[in-house]
Amino acid sequence: MKPSITKDTLKLTAVSFFLQTAGLALNTFISNRLGTVSVGIMSLIFSFFGFIMVLANGNIFTCASRIVSEETGRGNPNPSRVMALCLGFGLSLSIFFAAGSAALSETLAENLLRDKETGSAIRILALSLPLASVGSCIKGYFHAVRKVKIPCIADCAEFLIKNGILAGGILFTEESIYRLLSRSIFIGELASCVFLTAAYIGEYRRFSKNPAENPTVTTFGQFIKIAFPILLSGYVQMIMSSANEALVPVTLLKHYGSSDIALSEYGMFEAFIIPVIFYPSLVLSSLAVILVPEIASAASSGNIKRVRRLTHKAMCKSFAFSLLIVGILLCEGKEIGALFCSESLVGDTLVRLAPVVPFIYLEIVMEGILKGLGKQNFSTLNSLAEYIIRIACVVIFVKLYGFTGVVISYYASNCASNIARIYMVLKTEQLRFDIFSYLMKPCLYSAVCCQGAKLAVNILGINRPVYGTVAFIATSGIIFLLLDILDDKFICSEFKLLPTA
Repeated sequence: MKPSITKDTLKLTAVSFFLQTAGLALNTFISNRLGTVSVGIMSLIFSFFGFIMVLANGNIFTCASRIVSEETGRGNPNPSRVMALCLGFGLSLSIFFAAGSAALSETLAENLLRDKETGSAIRILALSLPLASVGSCIKGYFHAVRKVKIPCIADCAEFLIKNGILAGGILFTEESIYRLLSRSIFIGELASCVFLTAAYIGEYRRFSKNPAENPTVTTFGQFIKIAFPILLSGYVQMIMSSANEALVPVTLLKHYGSSDIALSEYGMFEAFIIPVIFYPSLVLSSLAVILVPEIASAASSGNIKRVRRLTHKAMCKSFAFSLLIVGILLCEGKEIGALFCSESLVGDTLVRLAPVVPFIYLEIVMEGILKGLGKQNFSTLNSLAEYIIRIACVVIFVKLYGFTGVVISYYASNCASNIARIYMVLKTEQLRFDIFSYLMKPCLYSAVCCQGAKLAVNILGINRPVYGTVAFIATSGIIFLLLDILDDKFICSEFKLLPTA
């Protein structure tokens, strides 16, 4: 019997909250110690390293999760052939990019990062690419078989090791930030890979005893047919995302004429604004990770009713949760920003971006559903269109209006692309857009939660800024949970199909 979707989502959410909270604390520490300009430089380095990681990884996590889930949906599964193909593909790709990165390290250091000192850092990073690929593949396996505890432990250990080395290096050494980052990434990936490999060997000994009859994927050609669209989607998203991230500081520099102001605002955006906006969405990110194998398994077995029920419930929960966050940010966004950074830009931007939050959060869940349904080609094209819109807005509006242009780019790209995602999911499953369940009821719940929290804070007389903000968020969250429980018991509606012709 598979574990509960709710329990697995809560496990992943708890780990994600811990990692994100610790990450925000680290960004605040670096900002206070080295300044927001240094945070901006570090964000650019992480973007570059992340770019290489995705190229070498090939989105193997999603690929393994989907294919293994289809294999294990049968009665007596033996996914050894599937995993051998996933690991072989991931290792081949990562070794190719590792060798290329090491060979071109000096060229990349001089021409891309404009610092010869980064050459050795790139070579250290190259060594971590095969480790990251193996780790991602095995994580995909454990998510597919719904043993999420193991990748959760690996993620926590990797994060603590990476950031412990980074924070310790900043505090106690004068070593280059480039070398500190690359060394911390390598050691963290090594520890995670060793742990995951040991856990997978135990799994392999168990399932390899099953007869390998009629596996889902038998040849490398069949594997590539499934894997290529997933790989292409990951490449498109990372290339376009990296281009967008590189353009933001460049266009800010053109507007302000000052590199310090441009890097400072970019640093605040990447280190505080975006993490705070996405912080609550960790719940939905965890749900999306679980939905990929669940929907893939149900779809491959022809259980379309289960696919529709999962989709409808996921959309109900996503709209309700995202509109709650909209209310919280509109009421307390400035105060929340002040908790992390003294610059008013952070709090002001959180309030300005609040209305686009539902579109940002729905993207996470819709992408999980689309991947489970095998709609990878649509996902790739839609992501490409999303980033084209965002980059065009950055180029045009940031140069004219400064940081306001970044806000415009998020509104334009997220609204257009996520309306398209919702439409495709509903069309594929022949579901009707339920205005009451998706919009009216969530808006009412958000208003009740925020007004109830405001009333409670006033009655209790919690006037101090930090305590008042924390009390408001906690109270609104508790009211929301109570409403959600009541909704599941008495109000929650069944999905509605489109009328047949």
